Amino acid sequence: MILILDSFFTGSHKYWGLELKRRLPFNVDLLTLSGKHWKWRMEGGAYELAQKFKKLNVKPKIIIATDMVNIPLFYAFSEITTEKIPCIMYFHENQFAYPISNLDTDKVLKRDNHYSFINLTSALFVNQVVFNSEFNKNSFLKGADKLLKKLPKNNIERKISNEQIIFPGVDVPRENLKKLSSTPTILWNHRWEYDKNPDLFIRGLKHLQNISIPFKLIVLGKGTEKKEIKSKIEKQFKKELIHCGYTENKKQYFKLLSEATHLPVTSMHDFFGIGVAEAMSYGCYAVLPNHQAYPEHLINNSESGILYDYPDGFNTALENSIIHNKKGTVKNEFLFENVIKKWTQLISSLC
Repeated sequence: MILILDSFFTGSHKYWGLELKRRLPFNVDLLTLSGKHWKWRMEGGAYELAQKFKKLNVKPKIIIATDMVNIPLFYAFSEITTEKIPCIMYFHENQFAYPISNLDTDKVLKRDNHYSFINLTSALFVNQVVFNSEFNKNSFLKGADKLLKKLPKNNIERKISNEQIIFPGVDVPRENLKKLSSTPTILWNHRWEYDKNPDLFIRGLKHLQNISIPFKLIVLGKGTEKKEIKSKIEKQFKKELIHCGYTENKKQYFKLLSEATHLPVTSMHDFFGIGVAEAMSYGCYAVLPNHQAYPEHLINNSESGILYDYPDGFNTALENSIIHNKKGTVKNEFLFENVIKKWTQLISSLC
């Protein structure tokens, strides 16, 4: 049995865990905690998970634990070792590069890098480290080196075991990719929150209105169903709007993706971008910031999108993408068929 361990099981973590369980050619179980109170999950989640682990009737051959787990603490509380049960650590994000809210008390009080250090000690402890993007890997290694130089004199060496990149994975589209309208249809399929910079997205749409470029609009993602947000979008883009509001129904979600033609992304931060890959798999042409993990979507795939200088280059890039209408595709490396092959090879090598 392969055990997936996650103390913050929600969003992209939950999507990834459930898909691995469903697709891997092994018996896979999940041992998780709900995605609430992330700091407490990194601090105390290891103890709670260990108590659950001790009650398992069958112990795993391998554990795949996410970056939200204090892995050395979990192994100590569970009274197991990596020699008997090897551990693969999967980084969905890393605390060295994760943006901190201005309201965060640790930031206000200028506290230390405690949560980053949990990531580092876990990575030093495990048998294998896997990242979900090149950006995630590079920012973690850079942050780890920087932190170690700040610490008091020590003999800690940043020796990470054979780090690999395995993308989260997206499906081959099941819907007909033939677009229903000749008018460009712009898609937003992200959380409607500060770090995704929806204000820049709205300014870009208004720019298109001001220069009389016609378009249709589909707005998805958590937060877009809120009354104040939905009413604002409906008022400003009444003529263009096809849909506004979050949908948990996957069939409806992918149907709306299949109707879209363009994906402008205004996010300040992303360690991968599952929503971007999903939209591109449905033929959306991507307008992406030239930072974070976004350029990786266009490596060996440059005809599927455009990179812009963030944030000032957004309006021009959006306008050009609409005028010169092209179709996007997702990289083969992002498809589950190839992702599962890499996971199968890695797990088999440790069994």
